[in-house]
Order: sequence, then C-alpha cells, then structure tokens
Amino acid sequence: MRTQLVIALLSVVANLSAQNIMIFQPSGGLNDGSDEGSLSGGKETWVNRHAPTENYGSLDYWLTSARSNCNTSDYKGYFKFDVSGLPDNVNSVHFGVTHIEHTANCYSNCSADFYFYLCTSPWDEMTLIQENLPSEDTNSFFGPITIDFPNNFGLKEYDITSAYNYWKTNPQLNHGFVVYSPTVGCNNAGVFIGVQTSDDEIEENRPYLKVDYSDQTGIRQYLANFDVSPNPFNDFININLDNISYYSITNIKGQKVKAEYSSTNHQISTSHLSKGIYFLHFEINKEVKVVKLIKQ
Repeated sequence: MRTQLVIALLSVVANLSAQNIMIFQPSGGLNDGSDEGSLSGGKETWVNRHAPTENYGSLDYWLTSARSNCNTSDYKGYFKFDVSGLPDNVNSVHFGVTHIEHTANCYSNCSADFYFYLCTSPWDEMTLIQENLPSEDTNSFFGPITIDFPNNFGLKEYDITSAYNYWKTNPQLNHGFVVYSPTVGCNNAGVFIGVQTSDDEIEENRPYLKVDYSDQTGIRQYLANFDVSPNPFNDFININLDNISYYSITNIKGQKVKAEYSSTNHQISTSHLSKGIYFLHFEINKEVKVVKLIKQ
C-alpha cells in the first residue's frame, strides 16, 4: 500500500535507501484561481463538450474520454504541477493517480488509446470551460494508454519524465498538460479515464509526482537560511519562519505522522512521537523545504 507523503527526502539519512525518492502530493488548495499545483494548491479540472459553460475545478473527480462523432458526450482533462522547487537532475518522474472504476454500461467506443499533451498557454482551473481551452502541443509526450471496458485500475503511475525535464528547463512554459483520446467514434457510455483529484478528502487518493532524483544540491539549498530547535527534540519543536502555508512530519519510512495547513503557531507538538529520525516538510513562498529531525 502506498505510504502517505507530502514530500519525502529519504536520502538525507545515509544508507536508508539505494534510491532517492520524493513524493510531491498537492492538497486541494483554495479553489479561487490562485492554485498552481504547489503543495498547498493542487491544480486540475476538466471540460465537458455536452455542457460547454460548466466548470469542474472544485470537484473531487476528473474525467477525460475519446472524441465522439455522434453526440457531444466527450471530455478533456487538465493537470498542472509546480515543479520549481523540485530537483533539477532526475532519473525518472512518475505521475500517480487513483482511477475510478468503469465496470457498468458501455455500449460503443468501448476501447480507446489515451495520450498526454503539453499545454502551450495558461489556464485557470476555476474558469476553464469548453469555450476557452488553452492551446496544446500537436504531438503527445506520453501514450498510448489503452483503456478497454470493463476496467478497475486502482492506483497507477505514468512516466512523465520528458515533460518534467522540459518544465525544469523552461519554467515559464509550464502550463501543465491535457489528457484525452484522439480516437473518434460514437460515445455511448464509452470508455473514459476518471481519477480522484487533489480535492478528494481522502489524502491517499490525491494525484502526486514520484520523483527519483540523484542531485543532492537541491537538498542542501533547502536546509539553508532557517532554523529548527531544539534538534534533537523531545515534546515540541520551534521553527523561525513566517508565512508557512503547509507543514508535515514523516518518519523514515515516509509515513506522515503529523500535518497541518496554514500554521500560525510555530511551536509544533511532538509528544506523541516515539524516539527516532523524522523529517519536517513545509512550504513557504511556494518553495518546499525539508529538515531532518531526531527525537531523543
């Protein structure tokens, strides 16, 4: 079962793992147009050609489908992750989602190949509708994902390393990506990809990036210019930064043991934690920072 992380930098402790893996999993955010795919503000929505003026940016599910030539029953789905604070040098990056099962009712267009395409212009998750779609690359960067009816995929991950590297090299061009099937047919309860979004109340269902990285420079810069005390700690820790929008504490297995949004009290209670090594993860000014902690 996938452990629940916001972001785990396990390589800070020597010999914990042969790989350096971090999980970047945004929360739902404010849903006011300001969310850009940071830890504290997931960004995803979808459009429905059958309801061209409807916006779905605050829903806890996301849909995309094949193109329909007999009706307007088709969808396109959009995602964006703010990767600016994540490692520059990576071995791979996978996009993880929890699929919605499709095991009842499919009458036509019951098999289709789905692809991921880079968006080439900005979009707002709370105002995006069928009539103001962003532009997109004509060539896909991932696919095909073959979807056949019936299906119940559960949690799946998709390799988006090429897109991640493009966004890191060209941060001003990170407008996220769109997923759909160019397969044309008559959608009559046809196949679709449905997944849970960052607005899902169940954290383990939310989309994430799994980053396998090799560069330690990023970690060293995260550990500069702030202080956490005492460390080693007992029943509490103090942090000296303002404007923290999110924090969490994970153990060495990457399991979240404490989390809070919009902390104004910079003394964090840790009396419930057993002795051992932990990591404090927090976001400030849309940058992720991590500190290794020891409870004695």
